[in-house]
Amino acid sequence: MLPSTADAVAASLACARALGLPADDPEVIAEGFSVRVRLRPAPVVTRVVTLGRELRPDPLPWLQREVSVAQFLARSDVPIVAPWEDPGPHEAGGLEVSLWHWAEHDASGVSAAEFGAMLSRLHVALAGFTGDLPPLVGPLTDIATAMTVSSDETLHRVAAELVPLALSWPRRPLHGDAHTGNVLMTPTGPLWTDFEDVCVGPVEWDLASMTITDDALAAYDGPVDRTRLAECRDLRRLQILASLVVGDYDEPELYKTLVTRLNQRTP
Repeated sequence: MLPSTADAVAASLACARALGLPADDPEVIAEGFSVRVRLRPAPVVTRVVTLGRELRPDPLPWLQREVSVAQFLARSDVPIVAPWEDPGPHEAGGLEVSLWHWAEHDASGVSAAEFGAMLSRLHVALAGFTGDLPPLVGPLTDIATAMTVSSDETLHRVAAELVPLALSWPRRPLHGDAHTGNVLMTPTGPLWTDFEDVCVGPVEWDLASMTITDDALAAYDGPVDRTRLAECRDLRRLQILASLVVGDYDEPELYKTLVTRLNQRTP
């Protein structure tokens, strides 16, 4: 059974007690693949993987990579949500818990041009990271997990085409899940967050989210292979399809759209 939001809150509070952090008024600020808990009054946010365990049963190495890269970036001039002083990941209540500084933010979004420029600067900084990162670990793991539990014809056929191709692409450190939703708008400016999928791969992977427009691409300061970008976008579609066939998601229109698009691709 997957951990619930209540389990994530309990683990967060247990971790806070072990570290001596005041957390009398916890607030769940995000739910999804992970649960994030603001440990009020401490200026700390926890991350506990819940639904994400369907596709990634062992969250520990993902959280370890995220903390390692975020600690590296926090020493650079890249604006990020920084890890807490003792970020872990810690074990509490049988769950892995990582800790992050709380950043006041609002619901506004970064502009397309600013996002493209931010991604350029992020890639420059990440180029100096020397730790071991797996290739395109987010999509390749999710797709591999889905293939073990689903016989979906489109999933298997397109994976047979795209996965070997993806493993042949250039490799450099990437955010791994770079989209506008992973930039928080704060009083001091936009901050990158959510490096759980950090990996090595081509820059086009970080430009392949459907939230990234032509304006963002134009603002990206670096060469972009448009053919590879199209393949990366199909890999993202396949990753989303993998999550649909594994999880209990009632989204028939999205499934139909993904299958139609993937079946139209030319290898």
